[in-house]
Amino acid sequence: MVRAVAKKKSAAKKSAAKRKSALKKKPVAKKPVAKKKAASRKNPLKAKVKAKRLSRKPASKALKPDLDGMGEILVRNSPDGIVAVDKDGTIRYLNSAAEKFLKSKPGKMVGKKFQYVVDPHRPQEVTLTKIGRRERVAEIRAVETKLGREKIFIVSIHDITERANMEAQLRALSDVDPLTGLLNRRGFVESANWQLTLAQRQKWGMSLFFLDLDGLKWINDEFGHLEGDQALIETGAILRKTVRRPDLIGRYAGDEFTILAFESAERTDSADRIVERLRKNLTTHNDKKRPDRKISFSIGVAHYIPGNTPSLDKLIDEADFKMYEEKRSKRRTR
Repeated sequence: MVRAVAKKKSAAKKSAAKRKSALKKKPVAKKPVAKKKAASRKNPLKAKVKAKRLSRKPASKALKPDLDGMGEILVRNSPDGIVAVDKDGTIRYLNSAAEKFLKSKPGKMVGKKFQYVVDPHRPQEVTLTKIGRRERVAEIRAVETKLGREKIFIVSIHDITERANMEAQLRALSDVDPLTGLLNRRGFVESANWQLTLAQRQKWGMSLFFLDLDGLKWINDEFGHLEGDQALIETGAILRKTVRRPDLIGRYAGDEFTILAFESAERTDSADRIVERLRKNLTTHNDKKRPDRKISFSIGVAHYIPGNTPSLDKLIDEADFKMYEEKRSKRRTR
């Protein structure tokens, strides 16, 4: 009996030992993986946020551009002139393009006065250089800024020579009669009004001549429009030869011409002398022409007296009326 009990106890101990050894041999590495999977299943949002953070990592510092160095390169190599001018108008810096525009040797302009007005509120058009009749024109713009606590102006100089030349050509085309090369009606009126304003201020006398080419319609009908154009060209040449350089000459309409001339302060018969020269030059011209190609014109003169309010329209009307009086008198004597 006792032996049987002892056997049972030893068998129970052996079976317990076997169970312990079996438990030790079982793999336990898979349990944490299962926990991680379960954790990721429980909170997928955290995983996404973490992935986004990783994707937003800043680029390497070596790839970041040097903006200060880039700005220096842009200023130094700009085709436009760039000048830094302080509040006293002294040049503090200028790039190589500005030195070329200002005809300066490298480094010679720093510390000197900038020769143009600096206005940050509006651009300016200036003539940089003039060689004979050719001009180099630039547009100057300024921006006010600060260098530390000091106020300073950054001035840009942009070459607009080509644009200025084109504008001058268009202006000339709009003010000049293409056939005779004289001022057209618009050009004459603008210039004459300016001259009359000046005459009023300076108390100068002026004379306005209104001329009409006689028989232009007959010339066109008889010999053709080319011959009529030639008569107009020759009339313009006679007027140009007669008057002085400051006086204005214009082709006012088809066969009508105008002259605005300053009267001499020494002589009161300046207008009469101009009429005499016109008739003399006309005669000289006709002496070289065939009888059927001679030209003639009728003249009327009006005077501006200093102290009166100048009116170009009134002067033209008066001279036009006197011109037609002469034209009518020619018809009566034929």
